[in-house]
Amino acid sequence: MKKVLAIVLTLAVLSAASVTAFAASPIIAKGGSDAFDVTGTYVAGSTAATRYSVDVTWGSMEFTYTGASAGTWNPETHEYDGAVAAGWSCAQDANRITVTNHSNAEVTVAFSYAAEAGNAIVGSFTKSELTLNSAVGTAVADAPTAGTTLELTGALSSENTAGTKIGTVTVTLTDR
Repeated sequence: MKKVLAIVLTLAVLSAASVTAFAASPIIAKGGSDAFDVTGTYVAGSTAATRYSVDVTWGSMEFTYTGASAGTWNPETHEYDGAVAAGWSCAQDANRITVTNHSNAEVTVAFSYAAEAGNAIVGSFTKSELTLNSAVGTAVADAPTAGTTLELTGALSSENTAGTKIGTVTVTLTDR
């Protein structure tokens, strides 16, 4: 009796379970056909987070201020020969700042100069802001790169004869 009851209960449970079945559609004649709908569902993939990586390459930022030179008095012309105005100079590319974008987003890089307290030296840039394209799709060696140069104006005191800090350049990164 227990075996019969177990079999009946098993059949009852199996008949209550829902199973999706796809019946075959027979093709019974030559040239006949059968069709079945194909369905698709879109599931959004994850988006990559923006990752910033910008290399900054600095020139030495070592400048020399040369005071004005009156030159040599020429009594025949009543003028000074070889007079030189005061001004700033540096070695080639010592004032250059180069930025390379390895980010997966376009970036803007801004440059600023702050003079040290006690001097009136002004720093300006040939380009105060640069926009670099995203590095997506570029080889590392071909990453978007651009640069600017620092130019100084104002006089340096004659007391500063050995590499005195006169200011600070700051590079600030923003996204577009």
